[in-house]
Amino acid sequence: MHLPRLSLKWSLALAGASALVFATGCSSSSTPSGGPDYGGVTGGSGGGNAAGSSSGSGGGSTGSGSGGTTSGSGSGTGGSGGATGSSSGSSSGGGSGSSSGGAAMTLGTGTWTDGQTLSESVIIGAGATITIDPAATINVGAGVTITVQGTLTASSATTHAKITGASWTGIVVASGGTLNVDGVDLVNPGTAIDLQKGGTGEYDDGTITAATTPFDVEAGGTLTTKHSTVAGTLGSTTISGSFTASYLDYDSNGHAGITTMDPTAQLSIEDSTLHGSGPVADFLVSGAGAAKFHIAYTNITNVHCAFHFDTVSEFDVSYSNMDGNAYGFMLYGSGGAGPFTVTYSNLYTNTSYDYDTEGTNSPITFDHDYTADATNPGDAVTTTNAQTAMVTGTGPR
Repeated sequence: MHLPRLSLKWSLALAGASALVFATGCSSSSTPSGGPDYGGVTGGSGGGNAAGSSSGSGGGSTGSGSGGTTSGSGSGTGGSGGATGSSSGSSSGGGSGSSSGGAAMTLGTGTWTDGQTLSESVIIGAGATITIDPAATINVGAGVTITVQGTLTASSATTHAKITGASWTGIVVASGGTLNVDGVDLVNPGTAIDLQKGGTGEYDDGTITAATTPFDVEAGGTLTTKHSTVAGTLGSTTISGSFTASYLDYDSNGHAGITTMDPTAQLSIEDSTLHGSGPVADFLVSGAGAAKFHIAYTNITNVHCAFHFDTVSEFDVSYSNMDGNAYGFMLYGSGGAGPFTVTYSNLYTNTSYDYDTEGTNSPITFDHDYTADATNPGDAVTTTNAQTAMVTGTGPR
């Protein structure tokens, strides 16, 4: 994400500082070289632009300007030609910051309290920490981006804080930035959480509602989430870096669920419930490759295919249930070094195939699994210790 370059600055001593849509499911073409259709890509993450303005007269004269990002008042440098002036805006909470006309405001350390309003984009500066109060509601304007170069933190698992607005852009964790929030709901964002290269994030016990892209982990970014929920999503999660989830409840809402977009992508999901409104659209997809998929103790249901592997270097699936879909697995290019294993899992009530192989695959092993529907192993799949009854101990622990 391109951050606007700050030019003419004025300092504010504040009483408060206070967007890839994968569409429908893949086709079951017998010629996968033509490319199963699991949707198109649009969107991306928003830019940190703000609509602040300043005015003043040059030549050292006095002038005035308005920043309009947060509430509080302060003095600083504004206008042109080094003119001094005053600035005012509206918000509450702690922290100090600086901005220039038309640019995102850079914030220092502070606290966002209940009723906080962000009418313009903000940057949490390197070395600064913004803390969201427990149970606080933070209101953001349309197009607002919260960029984290320092740290954004919250501990609100029992009371839940919330960041909400109409069509705000989302949270961008830049290189060197840290997201560490527990119990913060994100409502109506474009890209709810965007981890850029060198950014790290932990998002726990929160609900993301009506996001165009719930999570976007760029190459070199790292995100972990526990006990989070994705509801009413308007598009797909995209992973090019590292994504680790446990106890994730994710409703893909007729869109592709989680798609890897880079050969170095690492995806790990355990103890989770992944579901759709279908069976339409695929849930776990290796779009432009992945280094590794690790899925354990997870249920995947009511989607077109639970797994759609085009290019992937390694996968292991264990103690999981894939049921009520069109396909359990579409194995259409698991041609890496491997290993590729599906163990102690159940595949049933999938209307087309429990697993289907097409194209070029490396050896794939199904061991101690229960399959109740049609399969197409081709010459890639080896089945050992096939079960005649459903495997127990599967799904979230």
